[in-house]
Amino acid sequence: MRTKAVLITPTGSGTGRVGAQAIASGSARLRPLIAEAARRGLRLAFTVRLAKTGYLHPSGSRTDSPGIRRDVIQRTDHSEERSYGSAQTGGFDAADFVRRVDAAGGDVTAAVHQWLVETGRIRPDAQIIHLEIRTWRPR
Repeated sequence: MRTKAVLITPTGSGTGRVGAQAIASGSARLRPLIAEAARRGLRLAFTVRLAKTGYLHPSGSRTDSPGIRRDVIQRTDHSEERSYGSAQTGGFDAADFVRRVDAAGGDVTAAVHQWLVETGRIRPDAQIIHLEIRTWRPR
């Protein structure tokens, strides 16, 4: 999968996406985005896609994603996309995710998966099939 290099604009916004092939290798292409976001003191959010059966809470559940009632996308292949964090909810500290990625040996997918399991959102055996990271400058 070829795409342009990860870029964070002067305003702090940036996005990186990876699909199945990159996820299989740990989504290493997203690591520089998260590291740069942490260096700049940015916030981040992410969207994951996995089989519906991998989630522990039903679609749109406030337990799964408090304050975010949008961005649950049903797919015809029985998978579902869900977003975690937003500018409205404050998102996540990029520095915290850098530490998580480093603890996972640089594997961004494993770090996000571990967070989702720790917070009781997905089953431990669930497989992430798409991952998107978004960054922005806090207000």
